[in-house]
Parts: sequence; structure tokens; C-alpha cells
Amino acid sequence: MRWLARLRPLFWALTISAPSLGAAASGSLEGISFADDPHMLFVPVEEIASALDWQMQLDLESRQVALNGHLLDAAYVRKLTNGTLLVSLDQLQSAGATITWSDDGMQALVASDHEKVAIQFANKHVEVDLANQRLRAYQGARLVLDSPISTGREGKKTPPGEFKAGPIKSRMHRSRLYHNAPMPWSVQVHDNIFIHGFQKVPRRPSSHGCIRLPLAGANPAKWFYDWIDVGTAIDIKGHWPAATTVRVERSASTARPFIRKVVIVTVIVTAIACVVIILLVWRGRR
Repeated sequence: MRWLARLRPLFWALTISAPSLGAAASGSLEGISFADDPHMLFVPVEEIASALDWQMQLDLESRQVALNGHLLDAAYVRKLTNGTLLVSLDQLQSAGATITWSDDGMQALVASDHEKVAIQFANKHVEVDLANQRLRAYQGARLVLDSPISTGREGKKTPPGEFKAGPIKSRMHRSRLYHNAPMPWSVQVHDNIFIHGFQKVPRRPSSHGCIRLPLAGANPAKWFYDWIDVGTAIDIKGHWPAATTVRVERSASTARPFIRKVVIVTVIVTAIACVVIILLVWRGRR
């Protein structure tokens, strides 16, 4: 076993020199990827600037961003719908950081001077909240989209359950059930149920079963389409409280006539009391 004893120093040296991304990083961030270029990873500009102790400069007129004195290429800068700026790891490398990928390609170590941060490729998942009419999209634990939606109305309810996005994903899908109606930025959920863009998205169920995302403003429908991958988990849960809404409306409508009656009776009683007081005063003077 002398040969094993001789090799021990070599094993020890290899153990020390072998890179370990998790151990080397002083912190970690969950990255954001997009379906049109799934191998490119993005991180919020402010978060990575803070983690690497870099200066961030924003030109309010041109809307250009500089990191560590390097002007970012607008082609590699994206946004969340809330306005958060995202920068790709390639741009961080251009700004002076070193990027080291793990063997499985699921984590990158970003280093600058003595600061190091691990950026992770996290799994995506989507939650559709029927009770509150909201869609929330996550990459790992990071909330990347929180948008109002409009789901299926009474008689055409959106089915709850656990689904996978796809296989149909189209920039402009056409409904085969409803007069070839346009459905921009469509992502299939189940059979004829799609998540797609729509011009008017009230805060209540109003569709034929699909999940409508707004096209207005920051265009959450397009952002969601660009972000989601075919096969992403979609969890539809909850129940729209339609029955509760009806009860409230009925109780409110029945309360109005009652209030009117109370007001009328109060006015009549007050008028009679005034008349009686006037008569008593008049008789007292006589």
C-alpha cells in the first residue's frame, strides 16, 4: 500500500485546486432566462451591481445604463413588467467580471476583484389564482411576473388543476371555436384552454375559459410568452366567489328600498311633531 501513501499528496492537491462554485461564492442570485434564447441568463442590474460592489449609472434622457464604467448594450438589456432592468451575464463579462460555469451548466460564478456571486438557472413555474384573478410566474423563488387576469365566466369556467405549458405556443393563434377570433401571444394549457393576450381584462371572469393577460401597459401577455418554456408547470387553483358576489349585490339592492322607507317615515313623523308643537304653542297663547 506504499503507492497509495505516495499518491495521497497528489489527491490532496487536486482537492484543494478543484473549483467549487457554491463554496467560492459569497452570495447567490437566481437568474432569469427567456424562451427565445434559453441559454442566456439575466439578473437584475441593481442586484448584481450591489453584489459585485459596482457603480451603476443611469442616463435619464437616453435611458442607457452603465455598470462599472461600461455602457451596456441595449440589445442585451431586458425588463420585467414592473420596470426592473435585467442584464445578461455576457454583458457582465464585457464590464470586467469573470464568468465560470459549472460542469452541468446550471450555475455561473460571477467574480470581480474580491466579490463573487453564484447565478443559478432555476426551474420555472406558474400559478393561476382564480379567486383573486391573478397570474404569478416564478423562476425558482423569484417572482418575475404578477399580473391581473380574466378567466372563464360562469358556464365556461377555467378548469383548475396541474398542467404543463404547450405543446402549442404561437405568437398569433386563432380560435377554432369562436369565429376564428385572434389570440395573440398564445400558450396552450390544456385542450382549448390557452393563456393569451386580450385588449380588455376586467378584474373578474369574462372569457370562454381561456386565461386572458393584458396587452396594454407593459404588455404582460408578450412578456409571459417570451419567458415561458414549453413544458413549464402551470398550477391553476382557487375558486372565483361568484355566489358571494351575488349575495352582496342582492342584499345591497334590498337595503335601498328599506332605507328610503325609513327616511320617508322619519320626515312624516318630524312634520307631524312640528305641527303638534305649533298648535300647542298657539293654544297656550290664547
